Amino acid sequence: MTGLLGTFLLLLSVSSSGLAWTFFETGGSLDDPTPAYPYPRIVLMGPSGAGKSTLANVLSGCLPNDNSCFETCAGVDSCTQETSINVVTYLGDDAYGSSTLTDTPGFGDSGIEGDGPIITNIIEALKHNLGDANVILLCIDYSQRFGPDLQNMVTELESLFGRSQVWDHVAIEVTKWAFTDAAILNRNRTGVTEESALHDINQKIMEISHLNKSLPGVFIDSFAAFPEEQEDETQQFYFKKYTQELWDLALATPTLQFLSIEDILAELSECRSANDCLTEVLEGRLTQVESDVMKNMAQISNNDNKINQNTRAIDANNANIGSNRGKINSNTNKINLNAGAIDALEIGVGMCAFQNLKTDTGTITYDSTSGTSTDGSTISTSTGKYIVKTPGLYSITFSAHTVGQAYIYLYKDGARQDDTAYASRQDSADAEQGSRTVVMCLTKNQEIQLGAAVNTG
Repeated sequence: MTGLLGTFLLLLSVSSSGLAWTFFETGGSLDDPTPAYPYPRIVLMGPSGAGKSTLANVLSGCLPNDNSCFETCAGVDSCTQETSINVVTYLGDDAYGSSTLTDTPGFGDSGIEGDGPIITNIIEALKHNLGDANVILLCIDYSQRFGPDLQNMVTELESLFGRSQVWDHVAIEVTKWAFTDAAILNRNRTGVTEESALHDINQKIMEISHLNKSLPGVFIDSFAAFPEEQEDETQQFYFKKYTQELWDLALATPTLQFLSIEDILAELSECRSANDCLTEVLEGRLTQVESDVMKNMAQISNNDNKINQNTRAIDANNANIGSNRGKINSNTNKINLNAGAIDALEIGVGMCAFQNLKTDTGTITYDSTSGTSTDGSTISTSTGKYIVKTPGLYSITFSAHTVGQAYIYLYKDGARQDDTAYASRQDSADAEQGSRTVVMCLTKNQEIQLGAAVNTG
């Protein structure tokens, strides 16, 4: 009888945010399923509620609230739950021709599971369906605080696309930046301009990432596309200006090849070996904190000298002191956050499990295992079980060379996970090789293993 299962490779790793990935990888290559999508290709990313789907509608030539193009909703919660890839006519104008727009789920709106399901969905869609793109458009609402959600998104952006190459393909879109007379007047009163806002965003990204240059930016106001706004010459001027700049940028930017989970884990491994992923960022932040503290001390001393001179100077300096104290507290929180992330880097798992042949159904065991794990976790060759010691988000990929019909499932704590099925439906004499990737959150002491439910080969 011909055997069902061939070679298995089990790799385990832990990311810089403390999440662990586990996967089985096939030894053979599969046919590339990527369909043909026209260039240029633009991928919209950003936190929940930033206005990505509204912008996607406008760039597709639809009204901002037209759900037949990309689904939108009011508020700060994300309507987009799955990555959506659409072939569109840019701005609905045949003079531009066809292009590809991708709308991704919003970061920071994923509940108790964190951004893990979002990351998995984005990887699957971009790597296995789109393949590459010209521009990743980072959508940011400047009126919102540059808080933890945006910081996590920037870190995850480097992990998803490779910190050594991603920034050559990223541009910033400042959303909800109106060009009505009232909005322009209000910004003029506060001294905020397009140039100052873009500089501020770039500086904040540089502080928490490996970005070492200023990113280009556009200020496309999606609501300028409503019919009632067409008579406002100022709004239409800036709308045409920035949509044209985005189109020109997409045409001039070479393609970025998207990474698979295997590629991401390999880069994380190199990053741990060099021990520079978060160390460089932390050192930069510590230097900035020290600089801020020295500036604050100088300002406090200067304020003391001015107390007897001017009552207005006293009020202004007190306000500055309060602001600086807030910055110190904010930077202290960032230091603690990074210290925890650095501690998480000390956990490392790298293991392999191999089974040459299985001719029946039931639990899959292994002929041999190899590799190391700093948390002491192992894969049992006799039971086929991996017992979790480090809780986190695990990415599990299992592959098989099959003859005839075969169904393979992932079992968690002895329960079959029906949505993890790998199915091969070949005739009895036909062979097939394939793999299935599943991402799930596992807690300490949970057990996972593979089992064959059907094996007719």
